[in-house]
Amino acid sequence: MLFLIYWELNEETDALDRLKAAEKLTAAGLFPPQDVEVVRFDTTPDLWGVTLVEADDVGSVSSVINSWRIACPGIFRSTKISPARPVQEAMESAAEMIKKLS
Repeated sequence: MLFLIYWELNEETDALDRLKAAEKLTAAGLFPPQDVEVVRFDTTPDLWGVTLVEADDVGSVSSVINSWRIACPGIFRSTKISPARPVQEAMESAAEMIKKLS
């Protein structure tokens, strides 16, 4: 199942601390988590980004964000996690629903 993670970094968290956290998580094998496939991991110049992952359950996806929070407290200003699917699939489902309700 696909999950979309939206995150905003806290500008008050030192960039060096963020880099150290990334090194720590990678060295410990915590990012990416073993049971999560990272499809995309993108950032913007404004310190927000998205991570698209594939996982079997929400607990595995939560570990993506929680590992960063533990490695670098205060790293995020905000986060959002939600299941996701391709727009084409959503459109097909909506069309089926409309058909049944018409």
